[in-house]
Formats: sequence, C-alpha cells, structure tokens
Amino acid sequence: MEKKKENNKQNENFLERLSSHIKAEMALGRMSLESIASEMYITRGQLTRRVKAITGMTTQQYAMKIRLTHACNLLRDNTDMAISEVAFRCGFEDATSFSRAFRRFHGMSPSQYRGGNAVNN
Repeated sequence: MEKKKENNKQNENFLERLSSHIKAEMALGRMSLESIASEMYITRGQLTRRVKAITGMTTQQYAMKIRLTHACNLLRDNTDMAISEVAFRCGFEDATSFSRAFRRFHGMSPSQYRGGNAVNN
C-alpha cells in the first residue's frame, strides 16, 4: 500500500514537471518533445513510455491537452487577444493548425468558444 502511494506521488511529480516543461515550450512559441525530454534528463522513448503508463495517452496527446486547456483560458480571459496570438502562445506555428486542433478537441472553433459557447464545456 505504501509503495502504491509512493508511486502515485512520483507520477504526480513527474506530470507536474512535464506540464511545467510543456508550458515553458509554449511560452517560447514552440513545442519540441525532444527538447522537453532532454530538459527532464530522459530520452524521448522513456518520456513516451512513462506518459503512456501514467495517463493512457501519448506524449503528443497529453501535450495537446495542456496546450488546448491553456488556449481555453486565454480565449476566456483575454477576449481582446487575437486568435493568432493565442495560437502562438500555445506553441502553434499558425492559427489554422491551432483552429483545426481546437475544433477536434472541443468540437467548436476558438471563435465559437470565445463567443459564449464555453459555458457548455
């Protein structure tokens, strides 16, 4: 039982560190899983296996979830910020790829989300 609690805490700490590194990459306007793995002193393969074991998601899926959650916060809290700026701040190269990913994840466009449909999510 103690071992399980210890593993859970280690997993929580790992995901917190990973999230922090993902957010740092977003702040730089990029998203490199190679760079994140390097910053965490593990290989990309180790990162992939660990994230999958803990979350059931791929590293890309987990990173996308964090990026799009951050996007929701920016869209909701900064209504004067252009969609392209939100995209850049979430590590997307352009507004088109951001909008496509946002629509896949949330079932609506960033503009629709900002326009008041966010209450439904």
